[in-house]
Amino acid sequence: MDGHDISNEEKDIAVSVIALTAAFAIANRFRSPYGPFFILAVSFLVAITAFLMHELSHRYVARSYGGIAYFKMWPTGLFLALATSIFGFIFAAPGAVNIGGIYRKDQIGKTALAGPAMNIFLGILFYGMAFFTLIPVVSAIFRYVAEMNFWFGFFNLIPIPPLDGYKVFTWDLYVYIVSIAIALVFVVLFVF
Repeated sequence: MDGHDISNEEKDIAVSVIALTAAFAIANRFRSPYGPFFILAVSFLVAITAFLMHELSHRYVARSYGGIAYFKMWPTGLFLALATSIFGFIFAAPGAVNIGGIYRKDQIGKTALAGPAMNIFLGILFYGMAFFTLIPVVSAIFRYVAEMNFWFGFFNLIPIPPLDGYKVFTWDLYVYIVSIAIALVFVVLFVF
């Protein structure tokens, strides 16, 4: 990991957020009675919360352990997100936080768990805001953002590499079971 990679992090984050916002907007272009501004608002909030906050959580925890951590976009993954969005779904692999200097299994597991945990927290937060919001269109935005965060949190806990769930599973089976069970409950209750 060199200084050049770290200095490009802000650009990589900005490009990834813009591309994911576009991908979510394209994928959902026919799914809202509220029009294109609603779709853009939802898409931007999903990109910021479900993706960016997830990745920054990994970065924060890794750095708290003294690791070197920075986001690096994956241009092929961004292209796939945009290409698949045309068909109404998204294969989102915009990039990831590259981490070095952390070697203990518990630190790796906790760093991996930070992203899905942030998604579950944001899902709860946005669902709560949707419940207390009196403006229907704003409530609809908050509900959708909550649902996407629940889904991202659950999906990332699937225990196959390179997903976060694999690192949590190999670190502590009990923590993994509790985490995936919590995520599954929220997905079943609020997404399906």
